[in-house]
Amino acid sequence: MEEKLIFDISKCGGAGECLEVCPNNVWKWKEITVSFLGMKMRKKIPYPEYQDKCILCGLCVKICPTGAVKFKE
Repeated sequence: MEEKLIFDISKCGGAGECLEVCPNNVWKWKEITVSFLGMKMRKKIPYPEYQDKCILCGLCVKICPTGAVKFKE
């Protein structure tokens, strides 16, 4: 799979706007484990799971309020 997007998980706020605007369902919810104050917690975040479907429309890049999504150069 060729990656077309760069997704910085550390910048993601987890609201999921990218899932709502993507016309090709590139984004899916993914459960991850995060550490916070020494405790491990499970959290769902949007993740570009199906980048082979990406048509580079830019909607996810434009709507991301935290700048977690960019096109690969």
